[in-house]
Amino acid sequence: MDLIEVLQTLLQNGIEELKLTDLEFGVVMTVSPLTIGISSLMAPLPEEALIKTVGVMPKTYSGKTSDGATFTVTINEGLHVMDKVVLLRCAHGQRYIVLSKVQ
Repeated sequence: MDLIEVLQTLLQNGIEELKLTDLEFGVVMTVSPLTIGISSLMAPLPEEALIKTVGVMPKTYSGKTSDGATFTVTINEGLHVMDKVVLLRCAHGQRYIVLSKVQ
């Protein structure tokens, strides 16, 4: 192996370790506490490592009609076991932002 081949190998290995994309896809393993599995990691991500956006948090609206009847509308059901999610890796993989559910 000559010097150029060694340098090319070192450069290629360095690029692979950079993980140029910050997007990851995962699956909700448990809801309470929230854990998300990612195929590139052995252990699921614990809730402490996850930052949830409003788009994945449960949200309902309660109100009254003009005749006084109450109602509740579910705006977002939140996360459920086996939901697929897209995450943004930050802090060198120490924290992940849960952006949204995906199909």
